[in-house]
Amino acid sequence: MCHGVASEKNISRSVQIAAILPGVKCRPLLFLVLLGVFVLPQHAWADAGTPLMWAGMLHLVFGNTLVGIGEGALLAWCFSVPKVRAVWVMILANYVSAWLGLFLIDRSIDSLPMDLNNGWKWFWAMVVVTYFMTILVEWPFVAWCFRGTQDWFQKSVKASLVVQTASYVLLFGWYWMASGTSLYTQMSIVGPSELSLPESVLVYFISPKDGDVYSRHLSGKDERKVFELHTKNINDRLLVRASTPDTSRWDLVARVETEDYGNPRLIAVKTNMQVEAAADWRSTHTDPPQYESTWFSFGEVEPIGSAADSQWKFWTGFWPIEGLQASNKATGDKVRFSYETPFGAWIVRNAVHLPSDKVLFQLGKDQICAFDPVHRRVALLWHGRGPVPVIEKTEGGPESVEKKQTFRPATNQVSPVSGFER
Repeated sequence: MCHGVASEKNISRSVQIAAILPGVKCRPLLFLVLLGVFVLPQHAWADAGTPLMWAGMLHLVFGNTLVGIGEGALLAWCFSVPKVRAVWVMILANYVSAWLGLFLIDRSIDSLPMDLNNGWKWFWAMVVVTYFMTILVEWPFVAWCFRGTQDWFQKSVKASLVVQTASYVLLFGWYWMASGTSLYTQMSIVGPSELSLPESVLVYFISPKDGDVYSRHLSGKDERKVFELHTKNINDRLLVRASTPDTSRWDLVARVETEDYGNPRLIAVKTNMQVEAAADWRSTHTDPPQYESTWFSFGEVEPIGSAADSQWKFWTGFWPIEGLQASNKATGDKVRFSYETPFGAWIVRNAVHLPSDKVLFQLGKDQICAFDPVHRRVALLWHGRGPVPVIEKTEGGPESVEKKQTFRPATNQVSPVSGFER
């Protein structure tokens, strides 16, 4: 069938494989399968990937044999073709269509304009497409089973519809149980205006269009370029660190990948900002501070401003299936969502806990989103990478952050930093 899926030290091998495979960030199906094939044997179950990765590997390696046996037996029973011939032919058909489908679907998904607002529609569209693709790819094998018989064409078409429908329903259930769909089945996807986002928050981010740094208020569309970074690497991001010598102020820094993964560049975008900001968790728990890429920007979500006093706590997981989790210490409420299916998978990265108990985060490679755990709502705000929210401390409001420092190109001195052990 045309299906497939696409501790720091323990996942270092995963990162190495990710760096080797071409386009893994935008091709989740192929990445998940190959990552599992090369990485999973090296770890215990706790660090061994996701149920969908296992479901895909078991299907591609062993499951096609079982499916082929079932389809061959069904052909022999319903259409009186030689059983042994039918079984062997359908086993071969399933291996051919499964591996061919893996690569064809993966490349198709890479070209789709898929985002939070239309991802669920694309999921069901791909369910239909792969069903008919399965029938088309495996029909010649079914027809071969009818060679030499009268009305072979009509019989083979009918037989292909019967056996592929039966096996597709079973495989759909197999992958559905292993997938993470709570982003769409348990959350409400809404527009930004329905989240009541804090107006005082200004967000810096890297634009996917030109790789430069822009700023934008959560309350409007006043997008403004503030720095020419010219980065195209989807693993690059923005971060904040305490200024020196005045540690009560913050520097906005771009973390840019280099050929040496363990030695990225830190480029100063803005300095001595008098704002409220949230340094990422890893940088506050290492000495000297370590600044990870988007790929490793997960874990406990740090609060900004009044969110520090909130009863809500948030975490993001490494795998797409782990998504974003929320827990309220006062009420005991727990909320969680994720998206990982055979037709797409989005990781949650660069999350910050905002005032009014909303979470700003990056979904996938370039979707800046917000989450409301109380009403279980998620909204796509705009497209960008490595978002960093700040709140202005002075009376001038967030706009004064822009007024203090004029736009400038990326001529800042670059310094290498060390990452976690890999």
